[in-house]
Order: sequence, then structure tokens, then C-alpha cells
Amino acid sequence: MSFASFVQYGLASYAEISYQQSGHYSVFPYRAEGDGVHDRQVPHRHDFYQLIWLTEGSGDLICDLKEWRFTAGTLFFAAPGRLHCWKPETPVRGFALGFTDEFLCRDSIRASLLGRFAYLQESENPLLTLTGAKQDEMTHFFSRLLAEAADTESSRDEVVHAYIMIILAKTKRWLPGDAQSQISKRALNSLSIRFRQALEEQFPRLLKVSDYASLLHTSRTQLNNDLRNHTGRTASEFIHDRLLLEAKRLLLYSDSTVSEIAYKLRFQDPSYFCRFFRLRAGLSPGAFRAGAAIQLVAC
Repeated sequence: MSFASFVQYGLASYAEISYQQSGHYSVFPYRAEGDGVHDRQVPHRHDFYQLIWLTEGSGDLICDLKEWRFTAGTLFFAAPGRLHCWKPETPVRGFALGFTDEFLCRDSIRASLLGRFAYLQESENPLLTLTGAKQDEMTHFFSRLLAEAADTESSRDEVVHAYIMIILAKTKRWLPGDAQSQISKRALNSLSIRFRQALEEQFPRLLKVSDYASLLHTSRTQLNNDLRNHTGRTASEFIHDRLLLEAKRLLLYSDSTVSEIAYKLRFQDPSYFCRFFRLRAGLSPGAFRAGAAIQLVAC
């Protein structure tokens, strides 16, 4: 199969069929046959991390030009940008989970989580098949995750986050030992992983792609090519996302003015910072701060 033509499904495109916090996570019952919006049998990629737990069905998964067999009791996991499509032979049912970097790492340092769950990025085989008690346990976790995501309590997102962390940790525990060893070796040598670790360690001191290329002893072109191959994104996009995340944190959790935040994040002009924020967040820094404050009071 050729992957010359493919589509990208963003997290927001699942809003009608899932329980979600817009732009952060999505949880819903899964059918490989599709839902009328997402054709899962054509090559596609996502702009978020995805885990799919299959409780019924069998068939083949084509992922990054390789073919893998799946059955009931199989977990699929993929980082943003991984190209794949499903070829079910029997009706497939299960649970689907999508989440962003920002949601997963909201209370942690991103670099540490990338290291803890390197299999999301570096595993050659994107499938883990479980049997017996482990299969029952994974079904229980996903069932609870779906139930919590459907809840309307104010603490819903915290509980959803906790279940995602449990599922990720259990998956890491249950990966075969040889697979974990290979993943660890690839993670140490992965330019994309090292870039994201460096971004967390050097932010906001370094904000230019050329600075990170020099730090990692590579070229801008090689760095961007490696990131595109692994994630479908460029170094600039990662840097801009990190700037936006830090801006949101400062707006929400500090008393700094918008101008002070702009200078802290190394924008030479507060008006440019406001344009940057509005373009990526869809509203002004002041409107974001006011809206976030209202939500906190409501909680």
C-alpha cells in the first residue's frame, strides 16, 4: 500500500462522538469500521497521542509501511504524526483515547515524561497484546476512563488524567523485556527525543531552531526532517507550542502583566506577543486570563 496520499484527523474532529476537554483529550467507544467522519481504513495520522484498546475483532494494522496482526486484547499506541490505517476482518470494538502533550504534562516536566514513556515515540511495534488477567485489567481501566470522562463533576479532568497515567504505566510494565531494551536504546539515540528534552531544559533561554541544531550537533534540515518523520511537525512548531503553554501558565498562575509575560518569554514587543497568542489560542491573553479565572471560580 502506498502512503503517498493521506489525511490528518485533529482532536477537535472527534467532538461529536466523544467525551472530551476541547483541545486536551478525547475518550469514546471505538469501531474500526468508522463513524461517518473518520475513515480509519485509509492512511491517516493524528496531531495527538492515541491509544486504542480492542476488546473484539481481528484484522491487520498497517503502520509506517509495516503490517501488524491484531486480535481482541490488543492495545494500539502512537505518537502524533504516525501514519496508519486499519484493515478489519471481523467487527472491531473497543475504546479510543486521545490526548495532547499539554494535557499529559500539565503538572510535570515534559522531558521526564518523554523519558518515562519513550515507547510512545520509539516503539517499532505499535501493538501490545494481552491475555488473561492483564486483558481483564486493561478493559477495566478503559471502562473506568470512559465512565469518568462522561462524568460532569468538577474533578473529572484530574481523574481522567490519573487513569491515563495508570494506563501508560501499565503498558510500559507489560511490554516485553526485549522491546523495552530496544526502545531505551532508540530513545537515547533519537534526535527527536533529544530535541524535546533539550527544549524543556533550555527553555526559554534558547528559542531559535538554529540554536537547538547547534546544541545537538546537527543541522536545521536534519533536525526538522527527523521531527517530521517521527511527529509530522517541525522544530519551530514545538518551540511555538512550548511558548504558548508557558504563556498560559503565567497568565493563569502568576500576577505578571501581559507586558511582563511577553518580556519573560523573550518577545521584544508585547504587541507581537499578543498577536502570537491570539493566532494560536484564538483569543487575546487578557481574554484567556479572564476566562480561566471564571472557570476556576466555577470549580
